[in-house]
Amino acid sequence: MFWKKQKEIEGLVFEHLDRVDKSLQYFIQSLNAYVQEGDIEKADQMAFETHKAEGQADDVRRRVETQLLAGALMPASRRDILQLVEQVDRLANAAENALDHLLIQRIEIPDVMRPAILEITSKTELIFSHVKSAISNLFKEMEAALEHTAQIEHIEGEIDHIERKVLKQLFEQDLDLAHKLQVNGFVRSVVELSDRAEDLSDHIELMVAQRHL
Repeated sequence: MFWKKQKEIEGLVFEHLDRVDKSLQYFIQSLNAYVQEGDIEKADQMAFETHKAEGQADDVRRRVETQLLAGALMPASRRDILQLVEQVDRLANAAENALDHLLIQRIEIPDVMRPAILEITSKTELIFSHVKSAISNLFKEMEAALEHTAQIEHIEGEIDHIERKVLKQLFEQDLDLAHKLQVNGFVRSVVELSDRAEDLSDHIELMVAQRHL
């Protein structure tokens, strides 16, 4: 029975991860449509799909919580899995917030900044691929998860570097202060995804370390 419960929780964790993955893929498509293609209608549609997938992820997260609070797994493992799922969920929430920031205000992105924002978007997609691999390895070969957490931290550092560069570029532009602050807020909201991925990476590393105590 205990083994069955453990497999059920594992299945739900991966189902939640898949929903968040879908949400982030729609997020990437929405950003690319807005920043690269200038297609506002498509960006709005992909943002709607982002919100829908995030809502589905929330439903699965609540199922995980219900199972764990009912006593599935040992107490320490329950706490670890709850925190893991919550931190994965924050990635989808950050994607929603970034799109809301962009699309509600219809922020005009200076042309000179578009390549850097698209690079951040591409690296954000890459960082989540390592999030998925790290979590997958937690249930198979925990040590292998550390290879992916190292990559998450490395890419997060690259994104921080691009952020500093693009914000410096922003405040050198001949734009009014309100416009600069709008764009600044948007860039920071996109970078929030990689920050939350790094937080998740730290938690995964802690989970692996605890297994050696």
